Amino acid sequence: MSERAHPLERVPLFAELSRRELESIATAATRRDVQAGADIVAEGDPAAELLVLLSGHAQVLRRDEGRGTHHVIGEISRDQVIGEMALFGREPRSATVRATEPSALLVVPFHALGAHPQLLVNLARGMSARLREQGDLSFEAAQQRAAMGELIVKVLILLCGYAILLSALPQIRQYLPGSTTWISLPVIGLFGVASWRFLRNSGKPLSSFGIGFRHLFGSLFEAALITPPFLALLVGVKWVLIHVLPALRGSKLVENVDVAATLADPATRRLLIIYAISSAVQEMIVRSALQASLEDFLVGKRRVATAIFTAGVMFSVNHLHMSFLFAALAFLPGLLWGWMFHRQRNLIGVTLSHVVVGGFVFFVLGVKLG
Repeated sequence: MSERAHPLERVPLFAELSRRELESIATAATRRDVQAGADIVAEGDPAAELLVLLSGHAQVLRRDEGRGTHHVIGEISRDQVIGEMALFGREPRSATVRATEPSALLVVPFHALGAHPQLLVNLARGMSARLREQGDLSFEAAQQRAAMGELIVKVLILLCGYAILLSALPQIRQYLPGSTTWISLPVIGLFGVASWRFLRNSGKPLSSFGIGFRHLFGSLFEAALITPPFLALLVGVKWVLIHVLPALRGSKLVENVDVAATLADPATRRLLIIYAISSAVQEMIVRSALQASLEDFLVGKRRVATAIFTAGVMFSVNHLHMSFLFAALAFLPGLLWGWMFHRQRNLIGVTLSHVVVGGFVFFVLGVKLG
């Protein structure tokens, strides 16, 4: 038996077996090739064989009968075995193993393994290591559930507070310094503090939430590529609104053509700085804390779309103090930035696009801040 044809010596389960024992097992085995997305074994099927993953990669899934979905509970890589638990009780398969890329397997009938006592020793070692790994994974999942629950509670409390402030807006409008936008600043600040504490206490690296320099260049490139066409789209949207809404008829399409002169105004620069800081905090809230967590927490084919949509709604709600129309229109760039964040998982490019788009809307097109 050549190692190329029967590479069992690489597999930890077959460590310390003699060449003759390996040849005996390999003689009884057959090779199986599967495509990406194919089930190697299915949950509930009878178990009569052990499988060795010679190449490729697979995920271990458990079926959720109530939701009709599968949960990923583990992964299997090259030279790992599938179905060793059934060597003891010959119970049906407890999980589905699905190939995530084209894979090659060696299929060994259980009856070919019974005459090798060393296999039981190796199997006990492997099961012990797997139990430790599952314990670590369970601890991480518990941390994530606890952090997610804490975030949801804080979001609900702050949203209720925001709703109360909106209902009180007619009574307090006269005390605001010229713009209802100021009402959102303390709310954003509270959301920001809660979100940052959630990120720090999650037990995961900040880079997993898009904070840091991973994927930075891709994020900046996409922001530079996508933002200018989106600005042109916003000009078109304002043109349509001017011709459709009576309240906007007679308005200029572009209020501040001389951008340099607009930025020369110290008051405008101060507002722009405040807006940039607010935008960065907003993006940390809706992308890092909410969208990234939901993408990792949810399951199913629509988990990414659900996460982007939820973050977009959250972003939109935060603009209700301006007007319902503005909040509804803010939902569109919220979806765009959510899609960009999903592709690169970096906050910097999305935040810069947010600042540029907002600055263009408020200080060039001349949309009122509130």
